Amino acid sequence: MSGRIALARRKLASAWRLGGGRLLLVAEASLLLLGARLAVALLPFRRVARWLGTPVSPSALPEPTPRTGPDSRAARVGWAVRFAAGRLPVEAVCLPQAMAARAMLKRRGIAATVHLGVMRDHEAALARDPDAPPAHAWLDASGQRITGYPVDPALVEVAAFV
Repeated sequence: MSGRIALARRKLASAWRLGGGRLLLVAEASLLLLGARLAVALLPFRRVARWLGTPVSPSALPEPTPRTGPDSRAARVGWAVRFAAGRLPVEAVCLPQAMAARAMLKRRGIAATVHLGVMRDHEAALARDPDAPPAHAWLDASGQRITGYPVDPALVEVAAFV
């Protein structure tokens, strides 16, 4: 366990070198990732789903149209969440990342959509990659890919939250 903590310290030390606004963004992402990870681990999905937003049918979603460039606030939030997720002492996979990024975007007044998908053919996917998860979450905002990309084409989107 102490080796894992030492590794986390080394990884988090790299965040200190970012300085200023980036450091604050990564700190915010880290706290939200830990909270989301805890919620996913302890709460039933129906409670977690309330935090994801309003459920809509994936077929009812309009085709996304990019409205912002790659240097937008949404892109910086996505970067911070991915950066923090790779440096925490706990595993923060796709759903906690989408939850944390959505919370950060909402705080900044940026609308986002959380997508949930499952493997079309779970047995074939396991034969191809035994470590592949049977489900996945990804997030987009203003037509930008924020977290969870690229999305495996073998996934079928089953739910979306706006």
